[in-house]
Amino acid sequence: MISTIGLILSWICLLNLLILFFSNNKFRINLMVRFNLLINFLLFCLLEIGLFINDFSLNYIANYSATTTPPVYKFASLWGSLDGSILLWNLILACYFLVYLRYYKKSGENIDIKIFTSIIIFFTSYTIFSSSPFSGCIELSSIGCESSSLLPFQDLVSSSQGRGPNPLLQNHPLMAIHPPILYLGYIGLVLPFVITTSYLFQKDTDSRWVQLAADSTFYPWLFLTAGIALGAAWSYEVLGWGGYWAWDPVENVSFIPWLLATAFLHSSKAQLNESTLLNWNYVLGGLMFLSTIFGTFITRSGVLISVHAFSNGNIGVFLLSGLAIFTLFFVYTGSKNIEYFSTSKKLGNLFGKSGFFIANNILLFVSALIIFIGTVYPIFYENFYNRQLTIGRSFFDILIGPLLLILLLMMIFSIRLSKKNINFNEWFQQNLLSLNISLIISIIITYTYRFEYLGILTVFGAMSLLIAGVKNLIPKIKQKRIKGSYWAGQLAHIGIAVFSLGLILNVTQSYSSEFIVNENSIVEFGGKTYTIDKAYEVSREEKDIINLPISSNRNIKNASLNIFKNSSQQAISSPAIFRTVEYDTYVTIKFIDSNNFKLIFRKNYGILIMWIGLALSTTSFIPKVKQNEK
Repeated sequence: MISTIGLILSWICLLNLLILFFSNNKFRINLMVRFNLLINFLLFCLLEIGLFINDFSLNYIANYSATTTPPVYKFASLWGSLDGSILLWNLILACYFLVYLRYYKKSGENIDIKIFTSIIIFFTSYTIFSSSPFSGCIELSSIGCESSSLLPFQDLVSSSQGRGPNPLLQNHPLMAIHPPILYLGYIGLVLPFVITTSYLFQKDTDSRWVQLAADSTFYPWLFLTAGIALGAAWSYEVLGWGGYWAWDPVENVSFIPWLLATAFLHSSKAQLNESTLLNWNYVLGGLMFLSTIFGTFITRSGVLISVHAFSNGNIGVFLLSGLAIFTLFFVYTGSKNIEYFSTSKKLGNLFGKSGFFIANNILLFVSALIIFIGTVYPIFYENFYNRQLTIGRSFFDILIGPLLLILLLMMIFSIRLSKKNINFNEWFQQNLLSLNISLIISIIITYTYRFEYLGILTVFGAMSLLIAGVKNLIPKIKQKRIKGSYWAGQLAHIGIAVFSLGLILNVTQSYSSEFIVNENSIVEFGGKTYTIDKAYEVSREEKDIINLPISSNRNIKNASLNIFKNSSQQAISSPAIFRTVEYDTYVTIKFIDSNNFKLIFRKNYGILIMWIGLALSTTSFIPKVKQNEK
């Protein structure tokens, strides 16, 4: 029943979109955009109902859920694999379509509606013609479903038990939060793409297009920031390897649109202030969205091995076809506006506000380009030479690290930048006290942690930015005048300063040791004593958990091995984390041999400081909200 209803609703959704594409009546457009959202919401609810009632006649539920799956992970199973995640993608697209219609549609023409509708038709068509979460099971496998049908009214078969989600996706509640927030950022970048291409397709060169595009980019950028941060926390808490970022391909393709969106938020100001960078802003307005299609291809096609990736059927060919179509349309629209782009004024003040924005863009774009090359090069290498190549984190650290350090140092000058060239002598005089305080703190920190020159520069830059930003904010907070994009930027910069301090501590100070222990052993690590208590086992419906209590100063944490009953994968290690502001002591079980445990103790510096910095950056939405208050 659920399969048939879902497939029929999907066809109704496509039919509604096709009618919407050819409609020009304002009332009808508003009605059908809302109807599209309603259908996608019903499809979402329908699949969730199927998950909770264990309807294993659906191929998706039989293969990615189980009767033993806990409720929170059962709910999150909807986006636990390809078919369901595309359903969530379509729902968020439908939400953004209504947001666009209500807040960003300014043109009387409907080319923007046709562009937006085309994008939604593209993804909806995939769920109908290739891979739907409502496909019915017509042949069982030993556990789950072997083959399925995309036609309604089929005689379906149902297994008694499903395979369950990937164990990594049911081992921490962040699984229920991280992907939807990241999707809100990813998919939201459709807004500046539609605004940019629709205005310039009509050769409407009013400066409103870049203002609207920038306004529509901010909140997706915010969601991307939060999604990446939550993904780092998920990696740190779930994978048991002690890290939060590994330059994994899927991490990279979420970072690329974030870098491009950050660049656009800055370069759009240069166009509004001095009518420069017209062509560059058009390029960024398109690349942000196109990079999300590319990122989805990397994540979903299976062309690269990643802990995040999953593939199914012909999604790779489908996404590449869509990427080619949208790119050709983007290039064609740009070619129609060569004369408009040629009116872009030359930069007048190299060391003024726009000059700093251009330098910011160069650094961010080059960083995105390096990450792109490092991510896709192994694909070409494997195709040409028929053997795999892995580009490790040293490649990215060596090339990206210095660029981001220069960017951090440039941010120091972002406080109260004027359009004219900055008078460096005057600037130093005005900020002498802040710089001296930063220098003193940097010397103390450097002496304490024995930093090398890159660490010293990072600490000095972060402290200078932090002190200058706080000094700039405090008077305005007292006057309750913190609103607008400028103050949103200042809060984001303060968060980046705090994050940078935590990052440099983590990169330069963290270390680890391995110990083979048994019950009641005592471990000396990092100047503290840890007692290994007696292990005990907890059995749940979906998994068995071997808990190893570890205590220090009456603080007891469990390092665990999680063995999922419906999975052939090896046990997943969950760490015991003893947390302080300065560092985490992170303990994982590497393996168990008879009565012995091999434990890895890590001292991870700066972790909490990094989370605080990322949290501060996400508060940058507050001034924007206040700006929009009536």
